[in-house]
Amino acid sequence: MNSSKEPLSAACISVELAGETLELHPERCMWWAKEKTLLVSDIHLGKSAHFRKNGIAIPKDVNASSLNRLEDLVAQYQPQRLLVLGDLFHSALNEEWNDFRKWLTRIFTAHGLVEFRLVEGNHDVLPDAAFEGLEVQRSAQWSLGPFDFVHDPTDFLTAQAPGRIGIAGHLHPAIRLTGKAKQQLRLPGWWFSSKHQTLVMPNFGTFTGASTVDVKAGDQFWICTGQSVMPAG
Repeated sequence: MNSSKEPLSAACISVELAGETLELHPERCMWWAKEKTLLVSDIHLGKSAHFRKNGIAIPKDVNASSLNRLEDLVAQYQPQRLLVLGDLFHSALNEEWNDFRKWLTRIFTAHGLVEFRLVEGNHDVLPDAAFEGLEVQRSAQWSLGPFDFVHDPTDFLTAQAPGRIGIAGHLHPAIRLTGKAKQQLRLPGWWFSSKHQTLVMPNFGTFTGASTVDVKAGDQFWICTGQSVMPAG
């Protein structure tokens, strides 16, 4: 996996994987220009309402913030397809699902989106009825070009897919950086596991946490600072 063509913005970085150019954006999305596809993972809409219902004070604007950021990216890239790699909605149905329904209807109309596709994750437990009237294509996994898209990286087994590359979410990957004074900082990013031939995307949603991953020799990690994307190490 190598750095490739010039990205759309100087804050982004383009990498080449399986002969395809993918642009990594500091807003934790990925742009596949050849297929006019914008990818995000782990948005966890509805999480703030879920926690508030259980007595935990979470700001009400968390949901709106994620949707506004995503709409800005759709406006920037003008994709034909928006692909979410799981955990679109955090838990059981709540009032924030209605916000998403209105948002998605507007996105199709205002930005010419052709397809919204969800590769379902472990948090995607909403009943089929919740999707009635929405143009959302749902599946446990999906394939296009050299890539197999899954939510959990363990669902992509290299031995069963020789020559193919997995692209996943679920882990909310991050690495821990240590300074000369032993200060530490944990930053999210994209993790390519050489052993498993899988690229794991960072979580898009706010208030979703991160998990430090074990980056081994031969792996690659691209750090997202919030302002730019850069290779680790």
